[in-house]
Amino acid sequence: MPKMENSEVMKQVLRTLINVSSRKTTDEYAVTALNTLIKQLKQQYDFLKNIQIKDIQYLEESNPVTVMSAMNSVPPTEIGKALTAIISTMNQSLGKNAGHFFIKEIQRNLEEEYSSTIKDMGVDLNLLQLEFEVAQMEKDITRMQKTI
Repeated sequence: MPKMENSEVMKQVLRTLINVSSRKTTDEYAVTALNTLIKQLKQQYDFLKNIQIKDIQYLEESNPVTVMSAMNSVPPTEIGKALTAIISTMNQSLGKNAGHFFIKEIQRNLEEEYSSTIKDMGVDLNLLQLEFEVAQMEKDITRMQKTI
C-alpha cells in the first residue's frame, strides 16, 4: 500500500470529526468549533495554517475542509501531535453534547487505512478514549465527594 500524504490524512480526519460532531450538535456548530480550534492551535502548530475550514451552509460545495499540499512536508509525528490535540480538544469543547464515546465513533467512522496511518503518526484513539473516560470518572468522584 502506498504511503498516504499528510494532507489527505488530515483532510479525512477533519471531515470525520465534522461528520461525527454534527450528528451530536449541528453542522454549523461543528464547522465553527473546529475552525476556532484550528485557529487556536496554529500558535502551537504553525503548519495548521495550511488548513482552511469553510462554512458550507451557504456555499454550493459540500466539502468544508481544504488542506494545502505544504502539509506534506511536515514530519508525520508532528501531524500526529496536532491531530491528538485537535481530537481531544474537540471532544472537550463539545462537552456533554459529544457523548461518552465520541472518540470511539470517530474511530468507527474512519476508514481502516486512515486509522492505521494516524496510529503510525502516534495518534492512539483507544488511549484518547481511555484518558477521557478516566477524566470523567475523576470529575464524577470529585463531585460526589463534595456532596458528602
